[in-house]
Amino acid sequence: MKLIEKVDYSDKVYLVPLGDIHLGARGVDINKLKGYIDWIKNTPSAYTFLMGDLWDVATIASPSNPHYAEMNLNEAIKFAYDLFSPIKDRILGGVSGNHEERLEKYAGFNPLQTFCETLGIPYAGYSAVLRFRVGKYERKSGMTSPLIEYILFSHHSNGGGSTLGGKLNRAVKLEEIFEGADAYLIGHSHAKILGEKSIAYLSKSGNGKATIKYKRIAYIDCGSFLEYDNSYAEMQMLSPSTTGAVRLRMDGTKKDLHISY
Repeated sequence: MKLIEKVDYSDKVYLVPLGDIHLGARGVDINKLKGYIDWIKNTPSAYTFLMGDLWDVATIASPSNPHYAEMNLNEAIKFAYDLFSPIKDRILGGVSGNHEERLEKYAGFNPLQTFCETLGIPYAGYSAVLRFRVGKYERKSGMTSPLIEYILFSHHSNGGGSTLGGKLNRAVKLEEIFEGADAYLIGHSHAKILGEKSIAYLSKSGNGKATIKYKRIAYIDCGSFLEYDNSYAEMQMLSPSTTGAVRLRMDGTKKDLHISY
C-alpha cells in the first residue's frame, strides 16, 4: 500500500482512472482509449491513475491465447509508452493487475512496475491511497493553502462473481482494508458500476461541542477497454460489458465528489 498525494489549487480537479486495457489482445478499443488520453492532456487539472491490466500478457497457461494476440508483449509495451508518454506528468501512479502478475509469477518481471519507473511515476504495488488537496484558501499571512481534501483508495481487485452486485461488492470490501475514504476504486471485472451510501459520524469542534454529520461514500468499478467479440471473456462465458472509463470531478470550493461515465 502506497500513499500518493496531489495538491492542485484549481476549483475543479478531475481523475480518470484507466485500467483493464489489455494491450496486445484482439479487440482493444484503442480509439476510445486515445480519446480519454487526449481529454486528459487537453484538460487543465485532469489526471489519471493506472488500475492494472494495461497488457493482456497472454501465456500458454492463460485463458487468453498468445497465438491469437494482436501484438506480442514487446510491441504492446512499446505501444503503451507511445500512448502514455504525452501525459506522463498527469499520471499519478499505478497498481498491478492479475495479468501483470502472470509474468511476475513465471519470471519475476512485472511490466507495470518497469513502465512506471521508466516514466518516473509512483508504482504502488497492489493498492494505493490517493490524497487530493484541491481548491485555494488565501490566508491572512498571504500564504495559499488547499481548501478541500479528498481521499480515494484504489486496488485492481480480484474475484467478484458474474453479477453486477457481486462485482461491486469487491469495492465495498475495500472498506475493510482502508477506513475513511471518500471513494473506493476497483478494476478487474470489466464493468462500469457506481454504488453510493451515506454514513453518519460525530463531528467535534474546538470548544468541545459535537454535531452529527453525514458523509457520502462512493464505490466505483472503473471499466475496461476490451471489447467482447472473440475475446477470452466471450470464450469464458462472461457477460459482455461496455468499454470506457469513469470520471471523478473533485470540487475545490465545497466538498463535492461527482462521478460520471
